[in-house]
Amino acid sequence: MTHDSGRTEPPAPDYRLGASERERQRLLAQGDLLRPAARALLDRIPLADGARALDVGCGPLGITDLLSAATGPRGHVTGLDADPQMIAWARESAASRHLSNVSLVHGILPSPEIPQAAFDFVHCRLLLINNTDPRQILRAMAGAARPGGWIAAQEFDWSTWQCDPPHPAWDELKSLIVPVFGGDVHIGARLPTLLRSVGATDIGVTAHVYYWRPGDLYQRLLLHFAGLFHDRITAQGTHPDTLHSLTETLRRHLDRPDTTVRESLLVQAWGRTAR
Repeated sequence: MTHDSGRTEPPAPDYRLGASERERQRLLAQGDLLRPAARALLDRIPLADGARALDVGCGPLGITDLLSAATGPRGHVTGLDADPQMIAWARESAASRHLSNVSLVHGILPSPEIPQAAFDFVHCRLLLINNTDPRQILRAMAGAARPGGWIAAQEFDWSTWQCDPPHPAWDELKSLIVPVFGGDVHIGARLPTLLRSVGATDIGVTAHVYYWRPGDLYQRLLLHFAGLFHDRITAQGTHPDTLHSLTETLRRHLDRPDTTVRESLLVQAWGRTAR
């Protein structure tokens, strides 16, 4: 594994979920959960042994380990993240997994450390949903891909994120979180159009859905976001007592043994850059 350092300091990240140890563990657990879907995506992309891949916004691991296996010992994988703490954690992950063909870069696209038109595959997962200009990110990803190379994104669409039986506290709390989240929470549905807008062709798209019961890791994710964004929500005019009442009401509902949560739809879209 090589450790790369940027020649220029990238701007501070605007990842509103933070870089706490709790968020690290959540992202690693999320990666385990979404691993089968990521493998299915890579099965659709013809990556040859020796290919070069770039994982944009890799966080503490991303899919760098899957790409390491897919590209083989003659290939190379670069993980890129704007947060120095995420890159530090990614280096720990790569070292513990003995990913000798993986390097990690602190920065954003375009970066002087990331060559243009050089990668066979450029990927991001749950990056666009956390940014206000997803088209710019995809345009930079397309620029990093070689002519005829592949770009792919995996993003959630919150429109399917519901609990059953329904509860008004869920709907109200979700509506309070959406405007402070920091990006388009329905961006998954827009991925094919966004890829076309940056010149990608041969567009493919598929989706995965998950269901949770009490005790599952993501059964209470909406409550986690409510706590994380507490100050932003109250700054928008919601009284703290109101927010507390909503979260406690929803907590009791989610803890009922017959309550099921249908996760946001995970949309995967991919396409090829111009030859």
